[in-house]
Amino acid sequence: MAGGYGNIKPEDGKQFSKDYQPEEKWTEKKALDLGQELLAWMKEKDEDGEDKGNIFFEDFLMIENDYYDDLTDYLKGKFTSFSVLLVAAKRIQEIKLKKFGVGDRLNATMTKFVLTNNHGYSEKQESTGELKAELKIIREIIK
Repeated sequence: MAGGYGNIKPEDGKQFSKDYQPEEKWTEKKALDLGQELLAWMKEKDEDGEDKGNIFFEDFLMIENDYYDDLTDYLKGKFTSFSVLLVAAKRIQEIKLKKFGVGDRLNATMTKFVLTNNHGYSEKQESTGELKAELKIIREIIK
């Protein structure tokens, strides 16, 4: 077999070594720029000043820009600052789901499904003991 991996020969260019490493493609600045673009996209307004409805940050990352989970996971692990921006994007997503769900802009059942599965929401059910304890506290406050 001629050449190394993928038939790359030494004369084809510089070989990676401990002394030669290519320049890092994703710097913190580039990652932060991407995160800021994401947040701007999520907050976009139409010509009437209404929210464009850009809810799901994965739309921007994957569909609009072809940045898949492996890249976003890498950037989150490498740059805390990028991770913080993704947390903000997820929070914006959650707020928009609640806002548009309550405002009847989205299907309520599907909104509930997404909030439950992606944002940790659940139906709050209190036990009889918890209710009795709360009623006791309320009675004390009212006195």
